[in-house]
Amino acid sequence: MEAIKQIVTSKGVMGLIEPTIKAFAPLLQSRRGAIESTTRKTFQFGATERQSLDVYYPELSSDSPKPPILLFFYGGGLTYGNRIFPAPLDLVFKNCGAFFASRGILTVIPDYRLAPQAVYPEPVEDLRDAFRYVIANLGDAGDTKRVYLTGHSVGGSLLLSMLLSENPRFIEHEELKRHVKGIVPRGAGCAFDLIPPPVVSVYHTFYGSQEKSVTLSPLGLLKEASQKTLDALPPMLIIQAEDEPPFVSTPLKGFNALFEERTGKKIEVKVAEGHNHISVNMALNSGEGEQWGEELVKWVKDN
Repeated sequence: MEAIKQIVTSKGVMGLIEPTIKAFAPLLQSRRGAIESTTRKTFQFGATERQSLDVYYPELSSDSPKPPILLFFYGGGLTYGNRIFPAPLDLVFKNCGAFFASRGILTVIPDYRLAPQAVYPEPVEDLRDAFRYVIANLGDAGDTKRVYLTGHSVGGSLLLSMLLSENPRFIEHEELKRHVKGIVPRGAGCAFDLIPPPVVSVYHTFYGSQEKSVTLSPLGLLKEASQKTLDALPPMLIIQAEDEPPFVSTPLKGFNALFEERTGKKIEVKVAEGHNHISVNMALNSGEGEQWGEELVKWVKDN
């Protein structure tokens, strides 16, 4: 677990990036062959370059049942991120797609439009359109009645926005009930008031104002969600790193408490031990710190 030891003492999200890359990039490089052996195909779900997705296919026998489908929305603070990063980090997020596919889950990783060119609700619409593309086009490869949605960091924020928003209604209640069997926010930002400057200004601009960044945050949407919307939500699992920054962990506690108050249900929470906010994704297929991924696989298959 040497890679984990290298990152647990890093401070501040930006300060995490370099030591995390140094710890995990060599491990991923050593497994390049295995990661890239997974069958991957790219499709367009919209008109722009950012409206593309990669599908990672599990190896199954001809008589195997159709596998469950996992849509994986990455983070990046609204302003950066790619479904595959440029070299020398071109195994991120291939490592994630290959990890879940190798465990029998058809895995889809979409891009979405980014700020400042994109503003709310455009990236949320991209998540919706990627989801609908999967339902309409991947039924031969995966079970479109067993879809799971996971989003990391702001990817989790956008995922919760897609599911909780009343106006507009991004995914209809019956559509959600028919296809989605579980949602997994991971280190998701549920409110943005604790984000340090100048990053918080990006969120104010993205949503249109400071006030709107509050009301349109997952916590704000949860406060106003109708009973019909809450009843339509599938089971939820929250995964958080052991060392999440306070601007993630504190609002997340508030979200969990409000969810229980409004629904009478507790959200299951799992902790990715030894991880910081950045390392969770890079750990998959590295041989170190993969336990959270195994727990997500088990949750999908058991649910």
